[in-house]
Amino acid sequence: MDRFVVASVQQRLRLPLTLDEYRDQQRRFLRAAHAKHARLVVFPELAGMMLAPPLLGDFRAGLLKRADRGRRRNASLWQKVVGGLAGSAAGFLKANFQASLIGLLDVAAMDLWEHYKTIFGELAREFGVTLVAPSAYLPDPLDGVIRNLAAVFGPGGELLGVQAKVMLNQTDQALCRPGNTWDVIHSDVGALGVILGSDVLYPEVGRVLAFQGAEVLVAQGACVTQTLYNKLRLGTLARMQDNQLFAASAYVVGVNPLRPQPDGALLGKSAIFAPQELTPRFNGVLVEMGNQSSEGVLTAEWDFRALKELWESSETPVRRNLPLLQASKMLAALYQHVQTLPRLADGEPDNAAGQLTPPARSLTLALPLITLDDLPIIASVTSRWPLQSVAAGADPAEEAVSEWNGADGSPAGPILTGAAEGATAYEEETDEMDALAGSTGDKT
Repeated sequence: MDRFVVASVQQRLRLPLTLDEYRDQQRRFLRAAHAKHARLVVFPELAGMMLAPPLLGDFRAGLLKRADRGRRRNASLWQKVVGGLAGSAAGFLKANFQASLIGLLDVAAMDLWEHYKTIFGELAREFGVTLVAPSAYLPDPLDGVIRNLAAVFGPGGELLGVQAKVMLNQTDQALCRPGNTWDVIHSDVGALGVILGSDVLYPEVGRVLAFQGAEVLVAQGACVTQTLYNKLRLGTLARMQDNQLFAASAYVVGVNPLRPQPDGALLGKSAIFAPQELTPRFNGVLVEMGNQSSEGVLTAEWDFRALKELWESSETPVRRNLPLLQASKMLAALYQHVQTLPRLADGEPDNAAGQLTPPARSLTLALPLITLDDLPIIASVTSRWPLQSVAAGADPAEEAVSEWNGADGSPAGPILTGAAEGATAYEEETDEMDALAGSTGDKT
């Protein structure tokens, strides 16, 4: 397939009361993508965790779900009243969705995985799309360990592969364990490299996926600060351009039930990217959300024929000249060497008291001594010292300009514009350099 439309979803985290309600929430995004004839649909990080609330039957979780429903824009007056009361009660009882989620993962993680696989497989088959489902804390199909992972489903509803997050943040660390590797997932719309969260900040991740033949980079994000979002956006653009890939990023926005503090709101702008050479403004952006808090679906067309032509014709042929064998050996040797380097920042403890020893060897470089005679020339002579005073009838500006003229009156160097209006500061500095040279007998 040479050309197709891709869709990127920007989504709020809502606490549904039932699994059918959650399925309907995801279906509305897929309807919008289907209306644009999208063949690939990308959901954001952690939006899959909203499968958990319908499985939580405790009283505190019920209060959180009622409070969330009352905050919605289309909530009825009754729902708003009930939601306000539920929110107050949840605050009084210190209801915590994260704590409830930890309990659910302890006793019913496999049930959560089965619901996840069923719902998104059916949605992919219903709309006939390749679907990068939102990530969630789920048991890894390979070993059963809870990880933050996203699954990819084909247009027939089949599971094509999963990718786990490797670089965990504080919230992740309380709920799951890191993944082990990054692998390309092959689909009808190309070879997909799925990257979750801060994994995209590491250049090695993009290169590993490119070595495996990735054509598309899918970046899912959940950012609680503007700084983190900016870094993830720039990281996605860099990994895309470094490896000449197409890329799509998707973010969750709004209230974060996993971090209900006032500063815990989620933000980001979902986007669809392409190498700079294939974008209208040569900035790598095909389309991007206009704000950081609204839900929506972005669509754009990717031209794979143009991408492959770029691989062949680019002045930076990173895809044409990937030195797989040499690079693997060099990187392995480099990282092995890095492991042996001393920790310059804090050293290593050498006794029970935790005292730090200095690094095994000093990396301080001995800089050669530089004398004044070795310094480069930073100015040229423009007039004689001492200057004649303006009161004596001499014009310092005219004298400075005349020194630049050759014997025949033609300019021997650049003439400063505006010199007739008054002498400039750097002319005076040059005169001082002239006087210094004359006092040592070095003036020529």
